[in-house]
Amino acid sequence: MRQTNPRSAQEANSIDDEDTVKLPVSRTRSSSSTRLLERAAIEVIDTIETQKYADPTEAPIELRDTMKTQHLHMSQSGVTVSPVQKQADQIYTLETIDTIKTPGISQKLYSDCDTQQALPIDQQETLFLPHTPRPTQPTTLSRVGTILLLLLLSIVVLHATNVGPSGFLGTQGWAYVLNGPANTNDPNLLKDIMNQNGTPSINATAHPQLTPQQYINLIVQRMTLDQKLGQMLIVQFTGPSYSYDLSTMISQYGVGAVLIFTANQNIQDKTQLKSLIQQIQANSTIPSAVAIDQEGGYVDRLVSLDGPRPSEAKIGATNDPAQATAKGIQDAQDLASYGFNLNLAPVVDITNVYNPQLYTRTYGNNAALITKMAAAYLQGLQKSGKVMGTLKHFPGLGDVSVDPHVGVPRLTRSLSDLENIDWAPYRTLIQQGNVHAVMVTHELVTSVDGTQPSSLSYKLVTGILRQQLGFQGVIMTDSLTMEGILAYYPEAQAAAMAVEAGNDLLMGATSPRDVAAMIEGIKHAISNGDISQQRIDDSVRRILMMKYAMGLLPIPTA
Repeated sequence: MRQTNPRSAQEANSIDDEDTVKLPVSRTRSSSSTRLLERAAIEVIDTIETQKYADPTEAPIELRDTMKTQHLHMSQSGVTVSPVQKQADQIYTLETIDTIKTPGISQKLYSDCDTQQALPIDQQETLFLPHTPRPTQPTTLSRVGTILLLLLLSIVVLHATNVGPSGFLGTQGWAYVLNGPANTNDPNLLKDIMNQNGTPSINATAHPQLTPQQYINLIVQRMTLDQKLGQMLIVQFTGPSYSYDLSTMISQYGVGAVLIFTANQNIQDKTQLKSLIQQIQANSTIPSAVAIDQEGGYVDRLVSLDGPRPSEAKIGATNDPAQATAKGIQDAQDLASYGFNLNLAPVVDITNVYNPQLYTRTYGNNAALITKMAAAYLQGLQKSGKVMGTLKHFPGLGDVSVDPHVGVPRLTRSLSDLENIDWAPYRTLIQQGNVHAVMVTHELVTSVDGTQPSSLSYKLVTGILRQQLGFQGVIMTDSLTMEGILAYYPEAQAAAMAVEAGNDLLMGATSPRDVAAMIEGIKHAISNGDISQQRIDDSVRRILMMKYAMGLLPIPTA
């Protein structure tokens, strides 16, 4: 703050009497007087000690600007100004004009302003004074505007409540609340191919222009890398409705399969379940594989809807393949009525030790019985062509006591025992040509690969299952979020390693974040050269061929 010299009240009054510069105000609208008044107002009239200082530079700092004002008035009025004064004017031309207000001038100035305002309008002279802003009045909404705003906020809140906190606060947030999830897939992928190659025909005598393999190859050629990687994921979700997370995984990431799981509260009643699966298919660019593990016994996901179904152990105890076939037909009817097309059954583990997770879930404890009963069940399940089965859990959990959900089992059987016992059902059923999918579990098989869990082991997935046993269908992992995997690797790295090992369909993602992490992990491996584009294409072809077998991809015909 600028300091001023102290003065007594008497000195100040003397200055008021001697040095007041009064600005004459003309009563006519003279342009020259108007300009003079404008300059006077801008420069702000004040008291000046002009008699004491001939040179403005000798005056106190607080008086220099005011002296400049007087000099300007004199020069504009034709009064002779000394060279020193002119020089001072030039030096201080750009200075801010300050005011040392005194009571006399302030009172006189405001009095003159009031007088001017009281004159008739044709006699008033324009006098520009510094503007003092008025307090801003708060803007108020009209009654209608307030109601509309409250209505809009109510709609947003209700929608946000429906999609849940993740939808409202997630990466898409308001965009989803107002518009729904963004669709990064080409929704016309299959439609464009059909338009170029004809439309599906219901005429049984029509001959397709393309073979199934040609049609699948054509689809793969049209797909982006993101679409291909999406097809390689089977996801879970929470709740009974077509939620934000599920919608995002399907519409944005184009996941290829969805697992309906009772523990995730996905099943409430028949109407809800049918509607949910219909929504999944309606929003899928390529029809989804909708899966469930409907085994019967205590793994009976539809018991609340269709009543209890017998376990494998109960059917195996009859030693009657016809009962296994009938069970397969019944399961297919139940599942197809809701829209399921993939059952994660039968279990073909050969139990030799007590394992609580497999209790009553297998047909027996010898390879011949299990192979016979599993073959009969698959025949019944897949007879309609609407529902496919899945053999599990390769390379075999029958001789381990640790559940891979909570730990890492170690299978210590010799290679010859594995081939003659655990892998015998796989070998026979694969050779019969009736196996479309195999699930690989997480365990250490010491006689083949004691360093990597079986689902991430190239030696087991590709070396044994794909090459030695000759399986050319879809290989899927059990959930990569089980402790048997998380004890070793995070989900992104596990996803990449699972693909490198030879798996086609990766299970475990339960949210868009999980899906994004897995896709990024695979992309990183591709960019590093660990996974080739051909390897991705091979997996997608196998997945689409399974969907063709389910009736989800009809071939365009002329």
